[in-house]
Amino acid sequence: MGEYDTFINKNFEDVMEDEEITGVIRDLTPGKKKYKGFYARFQVSKDPNKYPERLWIRLGRGQLVDRPCSMKIIEFIDLFAQT
Repeated sequence: MGEYDTFINKNFEDVMEDEEITGVIRDLTPGKKKYKGFYARFQVSKDPNKYPERLWIRLGRGQLVDRPCSMKIIEFIDLFAQT
């Protein structure tokens, strides 16, 4: 199980259950790749045990929400891939 964080531009209460989000997630798993950022599509649940990955939510100014969520990564997106 990995641990990640992401920033959202709305209130935490407005995050819908199982909402699919496209955005940047940062890997918080200890090790050499800690803080590596990825652009991805992912589903979020406020239930910390629903999905396999742990997700910490940060609000617009970086404030950390005091309880973790869970997420399922649907797809990593390569913004520099040639079409």
